[in-house]
Amino acid sequence: MKANYLSEPNLYNECMLLMDSCFPGVKVMADKGKMHNAHWDKSSTPFIMRQNHEVIAHLGILPFEFIIQEKHYQGAALHGICTKQEFRRKGLFRQLMQEALEYVRQHFYFAFMFTDKPYLYEQFGFKAVKEYDFIYDYTPQNNQNNKVRMLDLDDSRDLALLQSHYQNRIPLSKAVSIINETTVATLNALHMPVYYLEDYDVLVVYQMKDHILYVKDIIAIKPCDLNSILNCIGNDATKIILQFIPDRFLTLLFNPVEALTDGCIMISQDFDLKCDYFRYPEPQRC
Repeated sequence: MKANYLSEPNLYNECMLLMDSCFPGVKVMADKGKMHNAHWDKSSTPFIMRQNHEVIAHLGILPFEFIIQEKHYQGAALHGICTKQEFRRKGLFRQLMQEALEYVRQHFYFAFMFTDKPYLYEQFGFKAVKEYDFIYDYTPQNNQNNKVRMLDLDDSRDLALLQSHYQNRIPLSKAVSIINETTVATLNALHMPVYYLEDYDVLVVYQMKDHILYVKDIIAIKPCDLNSILNCIGNDATKIILQFIPDRFLTLLFNPVEALTDGCIMISQDFDLKCDYFRYPEPQRC
């Protein structure tokens, strides 16, 4: 059944205890998020099952605002789907999915989720969507004058900078973009470094590994130049991989390769992304 964290003061802790038993560490992450103005209980709509006043199954819905081919869509992310061990295989999962999807049909254009067990959700009309990385043939020019620093989210000014940029960002891609979202972005930023390029007033999420630069997200509030960004962060890179759809930055052809992601994204079967090479930004996975 659909529940409400605001009307049941203990519900958040009850759900967190269940989810933490299934996904260890999630409670610590969510509690830390609340200290950083990223409130799971204010963003997620819970669907739950109880037995003797105990929460034994949970499914949450997080709203996301997308721009897809220049049109706005409200998407619903299904997350935290779990059942207490001793109550599994009793039909609770199916019942929760059916109730949640009926709610989605009434309030959203489509549903999506991230899972490493896609076979569980195909029966509910979900399809796995391939994701791609994009190899960019570009050699950054050494430039020591640009200021780059990693945000410290325990600093209130940096936290405000992160959330303001995510709230006011321009679309990352013309094909598929997420806008006006801060909760999931903040929760992920607590364990995924975010860097501020002061000269361009842009945030970049990236990782350098074995001289390969993985650019995961660019959070800008005004148009910016990709090469200028790479000049700031990619001096030691021998290869650059863009882990987002780079169509807003690149007019020339770029080389897509199938991405190796942690689990897959599944989307409502009747919703067409209208995108040949799709990539969901990792900093906003839930």
